[in-house]
Amino acid sequence: MEVFMLLGLFIIIMNRSWNVLCWNVRGINAAEKWPLIRNKIDESNCDIFCFQETKKEHFEPAFIRNFAPRKFDKFGFAPSVGASRGIIVGWNGNLFDGSIIEVHPFAISLCFSSRVDLHFWKLVTVYGPCSDPARSLFVSWLRNLDIQEGENWILLGDFNFYRSLDDRNKSGGNF
Repeated sequence: MEVFMLLGLFIIIMNRSWNVLCWNVRGINAAEKWPLIRNKIDESNCDIFCFQETKKEHFEPAFIRNFAPRKFDKFGFAPSVGASRGIIVGWNGNLFDGSIIEVHPFAISLCFSSRVDLHFWKLVTVYGPCSDPARSLFVSWLRNLDIQEGENWILLGDFNFYRSLDDRNKSGGNF
């Protein structure tokens, strides 16, 4: 059985917590993964999910229904390139208005507005490239994000960075 990394994050706004599921799914095309993904969404009780490394070039609502509960009726995605990369973000349209700000091969940025308390924030989910030139482009983009003082942002995902070679689960690599 494959081991998945899972990270649950909470966005706290005016006494209201929004649960965000962030997960590198390492491919979403195999039917045997769909029940695992749906169970993790249900278990997390999330309001927004962000999946990296979908390895899928396009998403149709009928396909999304294979793994996402019906309450997730809004989506944005960054397509995979061949059999690698890809990001999808899904959210409950009864709780949030969401709009896509920008899509890159390595990130998708969205602006969310709560239908509960009208507060808004920006969410960026990334799947960082492992090698150049895409990695340098990603780092440059990340350094140049224009985050204004007083804005609420959450950046999450799989950045594909490590502090030392000892942190790698495979041998090799370079700094």
